Amino acid sequence: MEIDMKNLKNLPAEQQLKEIDAVAKRLGMPKPSERPVMQILPGEEENRKVLELKRGSWSDEQPWFIIDEDGKLLVLSTAEAMTAIMNSLQHMGEEVFKARLERAIAKELPIDFHDVWVVAMHELQQKLKEGAAAQSVDLDTLVKSIKRKHPNLFYSLRDLHLDSEDEE
Repeated sequence: MEIDMKNLKNLPAEQQLKEIDAVAKRLGMPKPSERPVMQILPGEEENRKVLELKRGSWSDEQPWFIIDEDGKLLVLSTAEAMTAIMNSLQHMGEEVFKARLERAIAKELPIDFHDVWVVAMHELQQKLKEGAAAQSVDLDTLVKSIKRKHPNLFYSLRDLHLDSEDEE
């Protein structure tokens, strides 16, 4: 999901709200047009700004959309909500990593998937201790390396008797 963010500074107020509603909708927020929208305006002193309510109310409805002085859209939410988002992203990243490792193992025809998984996790832990970043590890190469070191964990095409001589 790619969101094309326009600079809201030079848009008429009605168009600004439409753009904000479109962002809220793409983020999956219910009733996007009911979300509070504010604008940051210059204050009388350099260390103060004015927050003007453009739509909605000063309610607890989260998140708040804020247009800064440069016309950029900010989203103000609770730390609790941001923590939940970060936890969800981390969990999703772990699931994607596990799925990639599962595919890499399955491609090499393991005899016992779990045994290969355990060896792969041990190898990954070693690489992480050596300072490698988890994202930088090529899982296909890792599993092929395991297959070379531990061929007994994998089927070979010779073991499967796929030779045409057997058909005679």
